[in-house]
Amino acid sequence: MSAPATVPEALLATAGRSVGEYLFHLEDGVASFSCAELAERAGRGAQCLLALGVEPGDTVGVLGPNRPEWVVWAFATWFAGAVLVPVQLPLRIRDPEAYVEQLRSVVGAAGCRRVLAEPGLAAALPDGLAMSWEEGGERSAADPVLPTPEDAAVIQFSSGSTAAPKGARLTHRAVAAQMELLREAYEREDGSSRRLVNWTPFFHDLGLFPNLIRPAFSGATIHQLPTDRFARDPAEWLRLIERTGAAITAGPASAYGSALRALERRGEKPDLGSLEAAYFGAEPVDPGVAERLVASAPDLNLDPEALGAAYGLAEAVMAASYTAPGAGLHFDRVSLAQLTGAGVAAPADGEEPVRMIATCGSPRTDLRIVGPQGGELPERRVGEIQLQGSSLMSGYVGEEAPDPFRGGWLCTGDLGYLADGELFVTGRAKDVIIAMGSNYYPDDFEWAAGRVEGVRPGRCIAFAKPETEEVVILVEARDGAPDDLGSRVKRTVAASVGIGPSEVVVLPPGTLEKTTSGKLRRAAMREAYSSGQLIDR
Repeated sequence: MSAPATVPEALLATAGRSVGEYLFHLEDGVASFSCAELAERAGRGAQCLLALGVEPGDTVGVLGPNRPEWVVWAFATWFAGAVLVPVQLPLRIRDPEAYVEQLRSVVGAAGCRRVLAEPGLAAALPDGLAMSWEEGGERSAADPVLPTPEDAAVIQFSSGSTAAPKGARLTHRAVAAQMELLREAYEREDGSSRRLVNWTPFFHDLGLFPNLIRPAFSGATIHQLPTDRFARDPAEWLRLIERTGAAITAGPASAYGSALRALERRGEKPDLGSLEAAYFGAEPVDPGVAERLVASAPDLNLDPEALGAAYGLAEAVMAASYTAPGAGLHFDRVSLAQLTGAGVAAPADGEEPVRMIATCGSPRTDLRIVGPQGGELPERRVGEIQLQGSSLMSGYVGEEAPDPFRGGWLCTGDLGYLADGELFVTGRAKDVIIAMGSNYYPDDFEWAAGRVEGVRPGRCIAFAKPETEEVVILVEARDGAPDDLGSRVKRTVAASVGIGPSEVVVLPPGTLEKTTSGKLRRAAMREAYSSGQLIDR
């Protein structure tokens, strides 16, 4: 029997095998449904969409927190032959007017026919577009037309999309290819599925594809911790792994760091012995966080070899490279001077300043490293990561959307190098800081600043002032931080990176913005600094 080539086909096949379950650990208890129950509810939802005038190929948004309704309406959209638009929802809306503008820009760029929304959010949408995601309403008697493999399945907007958003159009065939690409991570050699725990939002690719869609293909059991519950108490993520005996989970380095700090404050030591794979994703791996997790492994009964990392992007559905379960996470120790000055990841010698770069494992699709002149680079030379394969978008949607393909290769805008068959990602080309004739990465400044006593870990942002080589670092201070915190940051960064920032701005807690998946919003904070919106501590 051939593998499913569309999302509805996969869910129907899994439902027929009576496997697969979604469990939501909500504030008032656990809500659950099997894949068979999901297929029934999605079918009814599809008939409701048809009654509202949704036709095959139309785009339908889903807006709300990680709740059972999100999953039901996502599959209802696919069962109606329509295209899912996962609409971003920040945990905290600082500027309601700006969020409404962004929201309307995204659904406008996607051309949404309808948006299924959590009732309290419907008012933020344009008139006549929103529909409460509480099930009910008139149903069409017509049979839904299921999509074909070449039809679009998802329009995925990258987190932090702004006034001119662009979304990646992903076909069912591309999504199915990604599900196959993820097989080694999410299934064992005997074909059994690893039990999952997830807290990342469904509108983000790290939440949507492995945790909402993957169980429909594999019949896995997935335990969902709502993102807002994780944000209030990050340690609940690790407690849930212990309670459920989960074998796989994933999150950004900052999330692992927050969970470890929460455990330390309470003196808790949950048993994580069931984990076979714990992936770092969505942002670069902070070596300090990885070291703390390994140091805590004996107390948590965690196998250090279960740690891993992945590289992916919305334009490739999700993952393009990841470490095999059980292979462990290792770092390449390279000369910072060679990396920034010559673009060469040369192994470091002696006591020279170094950069520790985590492996992202073996490429799972065709991948090459290309230099500024377009030629493919040899191992350990830093260049742009380019991808080719069946798990790639068909293009962008949105006004004046660029074409990122060159000769059939996707130009990612990410920088990295290959060594011994593994991918190492150094940063985003647009974030590179040019100072004293060398190319520095903001992560180097941010990780160094985060090690200073009094700085909130993971709450540092570095960038260059426009049209200058002057480096600015924004840091959030912990309670009781010393008055000379800015000076201490300057000294530590200069010693670690080799050049010091021209300015360190010390900010009160909660100032620096992150996306819901934990990524630092460098561009937004750089703009806030340039426009004078930031207030020092």
